[in-house]
Amino acid sequence: MIRNLINTDREKIYNILVDTKNFNEDEIKIAMELIDVYIDNEDQKDYEIFVDENDDKVLNGYVCIGPRPLTVGTYDLYWIAVNPNVQSRGIGSKLISHIENYLKEKAVRLILIETSGKLSYEKERKFYEKNLYDKFVEIKDFYNVGDSLVIYGKYI
Repeated sequence: MIRNLINTDREKIYNILVDTKNFNEDEIKIAMELIDVYIDNEDQKDYEIFVDENDDKVLNGYVCIGPRPLTVGTYDLYWIAVNPNVQSRGIGSKLISHIENYLKEKAVRLILIETSGKLSYEKERKFYEKNLYDKFVEIKDFYNVGDSLVIYGKYI
């Protein structure tokens, strides 16, 4: 079941981010800051967060989206992570499909995803491509020498 994030999901998402072993400490800190903004300020309009929960109340994954500042009809997919215990079972694609359908109803026309060009992120880039996101641009040495910024997008 996909639903909106609630405050009791916070620790579970933190554990997913750590357990994937793909995010560094700074990345996890930023992801948790967005979750805290979402939980602590119900009037904020920058982030929307959805979780996939199984029948046993275990979180399978989550996705965080928000409107791209200074645009009309463009959203960013900020974070998506799937519990390593259920990876490769379609959870990530299910979350992507959910946000695409949700955003179509809001007349959003474009979703952007920024990710790393590091070899360790190849699986993530293939995931976006599998879900029909196009590679729009790659900026070499953006994050650091040898770590480019790769921007994917999809018109919905």
